[in-house]
Amino acid sequence: MANNIKINQTHEKEIIALDAFESVRLRPGMYVGQVQLAEDKLPIIIENQIYLVDKKWSAGFMQLFIEIIENGIDEAKRCKGKMKNLNVSVNLDTNEVIVRDEGNGFHNAAKKHSKTKKNVVRTALEDLHAGSNFSDNDKSILGTNGVGAAVVNILSSDFKVTTINNTDYVSFTWKDYKISNEEIRPKKSTDKLGTTISFIPTPDVFGKAKWDIDLVNTYLSYKAFLIKNDPLIGSLKITGTFIKGDKEFDIDICQKFIPDNAININTKLGNLILWRSYENSSSLSFVNGSQCSGIHQKIVQDWINEFFKYNLAHHFYETMIILNVPSKLMRFGDQNKTKYTIVRQEIEEELNKAFKTKILSNLKSSDIAREIEKDIENRLYEENIKKIRRTQKTSKSKISEKYSPSSKEKVNIFLTEGLSAAGSLRQARDSEKDAIYALKGKIKNSRKLSDLSENVELLEIISILGLDPTNKNTSTPFKKIIIAADMDPDGEHITALISNFFHKWFPNVINEHKLFRLLTPLVACNDGSKRRYFYALDEFEKEQQTKKLTNINYLKGLGSLSIEDWENVMENKVMFSILNDAQADKYLDIAFGDSSFKRKKWLSA
Repeated sequence: MANNIKINQTHEKEIIALDAFESVRLRPGMYVGQVQLAEDKLPIIIENQIYLVDKKWSAGFMQLFIEIIENGIDEAKRCKGKMKNLNVSVNLDTNEVIVRDEGNGFHNAAKKHSKTKKNVVRTALEDLHAGSNFSDNDKSILGTNGVGAAVVNILSSDFKVTTINNTDYVSFTWKDYKISNEEIRPKKSTDKLGTTISFIPTPDVFGKAKWDIDLVNTYLSYKAFLIKNDPLIGSLKITGTFIKGDKEFDIDICQKFIPDNAININTKLGNLILWRSYENSSSLSFVNGSQCSGIHQKIVQDWINEFFKYNLAHHFYETMIILNVPSKLMRFGDQNKTKYTIVRQEIEEELNKAFKTKILSNLKSSDIAREIEKDIENRLYEENIKKIRRTQKTSKSKISEKYSPSSKEKVNIFLTEGLSAAGSLRQARDSEKDAIYALKGKIKNSRKLSDLSENVELLEIISILGLDPTNKNTSTPFKKIIIAADMDPDGEHITALISNFFHKWFPNVINEHKLFRLLTPLVACNDGSKRRYFYALDEFEKEQQTKKLTNINYLKGLGSLSIEDWENVMENKVMFSILNDAQADKYLDIAFGDSSFKRKKWLSA
């Protein structure tokens, strides 16, 4: 990009001293941001909604517009609400921007500045670090360090100011930062108070950059929104026109771009607004009127994500954070006010006090939260289904040595408690018809789909049985799924967990009467030459009173059954079918659902 600044340096160590014009023109990015056109995603208002839109723009070019508009809004704040109008004109052919305010004009506009010895208006618009907003005050005029309008002048091929206060009319025109015309006279009765600034960005710096209608519309819509919610200047109205050829048309200042059902928390620190996201939607943040980003966004996002128990929940909601932060907490990275840091410890404390309890309380009772929870559930469902699908595709390499398939038919599959029981059962089974899968112990309580996709055992069971978690009517080629667990409380818990697993995710398995619980004997003994098995201790004790039973063996678990015992169990299977009844949903939810309160109440009843 062309630049007319030439530096003559006769030696590499020679110290070069640049004046204001040379320093800004040579390194404009230091003052206004990137001057070259670049592709970026920007939050643009389209049809009353905020979308992230691909734009080719120059941040520095747009910053010139922002600086002059902000000066007009600052004047409204100084007027404490008495200033009612701010008008903007943007010529899309020539790039000229004209901003007119109805303020009180420059203070002492016709006088000379005591330090610079030149006119006060020229000082403000020519000298870097000359301005009226250096002191911290209650007007939320923040980040100004006296270079804004002066930099716009330096980076413009044409720049003009006309300011009228109660006594004087003062006007200056610059061509490439050199005065080309000036007029200073007493105010006439027909002269209206206020300041008008016009400028044309110089092609020497910005090349062929042109004003973007969407960016201008959106920026002024944001400013109008902030002004409307500002108790000091809420009555200020921004109006404007675009000029194209011989036609004029209104700048489209959108009055409403936040959904009606958004949650809006209003405090002394500012506003926190939350709404459900939509395709290509965007969040926003403003600190003391300037659009920017910072740690405050991450702090708020962390609260809300924690509320939804999902660290990517921010994909399903948007926020607008509007803060009025004391300048002592700010650390600006450049003049254009988009890069800064806030002292985290201090701002986090203020955010917590102002917003945290209120936003979380509102979320608990809002329909938006319920909708977001559904969005998250759908996202997790899709992600977890994909994981399960991948596992099923690679099931042959994924399924471990814990699985012993049948060689010919898929008739029975035994889900056994422990590897030792599976080892004995392998020897006693009908290898052509019976498959075995050895559980490590209690399977995972599968409340959520993620419990399936993240648990190896459950994934292997799903793959072995050929089940489809997206289809409640899915079935398995096996005729019977037989739970073989110890006949003790742990075994009953395992049986209940497996029953809940099928009831919740694959109910058709139960509806088709394919789920069974295998009963194994508690006592094995000899009755003369005959080996007998008892499935209930009271039955054994009663028999023991009338008969001489020998070689008594108490079978504490599946692992204590011998091959002979297993052969008897398999030849004389005692099983009960696990079926649904009217109370199944209620009691399985109490036992295995999310509510610990329900379980405690049930157990204590």
